[in-house]
Amino acid sequence: MAIQWPLVLFSLLAGAGGAMLAFAGLSQLLGGSRTVRRRAVWCALALFVIGGLCSVAHLASPLNAISAVTNLLSFSGISIELMLLGASFIAGAAYLVLTREEGRDGAVRVVAVLAVIFGVAIGFFCGHGYVIDAQPTWGTETLPLAYLGTSLALGAFAYALVAAATKTPADKAASAEELGGKLWPAVLVCAVVDAVGILAYGLFLGLDAVAAQGVLFWGGAVACGVVGVLACAIAGMTALAAKAPAALAVAGVACAAIGGVALRMLMWACATGYLNLFSHGIPSVMLNL
Repeated sequence: MAIQWPLVLFSLLAGAGGAMLAFAGLSQLLGGSRTVRRRAVWCALALFVIGGLCSVAHLASPLNAISAVTNLLSFSGISIELMLLGASFIAGAAYLVLTREEGRDGAVRVVAVLAVIFGVAIGFFCGHGYVIDAQPTWGTETLPLAYLGTSLALGAFAYALVAAATKTPADKAASAEELGGKLWPAVLVCAVVDAVGILAYGLFLGLDAVAAQGVLFWGGAVACGVVGVLACAIAGMTALAAKAPAALAVAGVACAAIGGVALRMLMWACATGYLNLFSHGIPSVMLNL
């Protein structure tokens, strides 16, 4: 089946934006830099908008997006994605508004909790909408787990990059203070979820299927999405996190992005194609075949 690039980009960008939003929420709850959080939330909102535009580009007409919005209560895969995208955007925007001034700690903490919930959920449900029995290679809960893991890894390293680019008053990277000093352990957790999700989906597909897509699976998903991501996250637990946090975060973003795209390409490449029933079925009936 042809790879649907707008959906590939939408799910990865929106999921990564959700992960950045969740990290900002955790930073608010556990401790960190207000500047880093606000910059990360701005980045998350940008990813939501770009991802949403990619999703609209997949529709035959942009007007079809209105139909999707009017059917939100159907709780289909698309409607849940749209609801979480909207909820995540609202949570991010509310955080930016509430943190413009001091003295709103209670409301900010509530929004931070919602940001964590919505931010993680959107990464999972962007993949869960594809779990259908009509596609044997999609009918598994390992698929949304893989979507979640790749989104978390990309968003985690992106958040680490924002933190590394933000200086403290002591002219040091703010990443050492983020999440109460536990930024890189949190990144490692996301990398592990990423690795588990990708490998679990690969095992579900089977060796024959992944062998047929060797470059995508072994090169993109495993080498970059698993080995590369884990290596960068583990390196973040060493002295490299203090010496070169930006370079480490950039390498992690690159590996996570390649792995996330490869995983989604693999999903489409291994899908079973559909017959055009109108063009094939109707002539068959007319010709009594």
